[in-house]
Amino acid sequence: MSTSELSFRGILFDMDGLLLDSERLSYESFCTTASAYDISVTMADYRQMIGLNHVTGLGILGDILPSSLDPAIFKNDWLLAYRALVDDGVPVKDGAHQLLAHLHMIGMPVAVATSSSGARARGTLKKAGLWEFIQHLTGGDEVANGKPAPDVYLDAAAKLGIDPQDCVAFEDSENGANAAIAAGIRVIQVPDLAPAMRPANPPHHLIVPNLLAGAAMIGIKFG
Repeated sequence: MSTSELSFRGILFDMDGLLLDSERLSYESFCTTASAYDISVTMADYRQMIGLNHVTGLGILGDILPSSLDPAIFKNDWLLAYRALVDDGVPVKDGAHQLLAHLHMIGMPVAVATSSSGARARGTLKKAGLWEFIQHLTGGDEVANGKPAPDVYLDAAAKLGIDPQDCVAFEDSENGANAAIAAGIRVIQVPDLAPAMRPANPPHHLIVPNLLAGAAMIGIKFG
């Protein structure tokens, strides 16, 4: 198929929990770190931080932890525990490699808009074998305001040289979906650890079970 047959000119992807199955490992290391401090945490606690950048997430973490514990110290220990889990790479989500390779083959511009730091995200995507299919990336530390503000999506679209209204975003989290919507971008939400909180609002906001189902919803055909 040709990109001229599609109703958009570029695609923007979140990374953690969407292209990479990293949220499960992050939650595991979150629980491991909490256990080391003899603190009880839940999935509900973790879900509050999904899709947020470091600074915003640190504020939420401070509300979750006992006041006697510095959230920055806990976050550093959490990061060390997470890195120990991903030393050999992060598992790629089902359909991610197939979809990105196909988009690359048909000449569709692709960028990543992630809450993770830009340097970490680029390294992780390279290790996962996905970086070769991505033209640009904006990290949460490279913009003034993290998700759910629209900054990362606006910047990623600008790097592609495409109007946000001519893009489609793929997201897993509520914060990420809200960021894309705030940027005026149609969003395909593929929930991961947290369910979608708002109902779908076609064609601006669709909710699908996986990446390839989302691709089909916007007219991407394989083969």
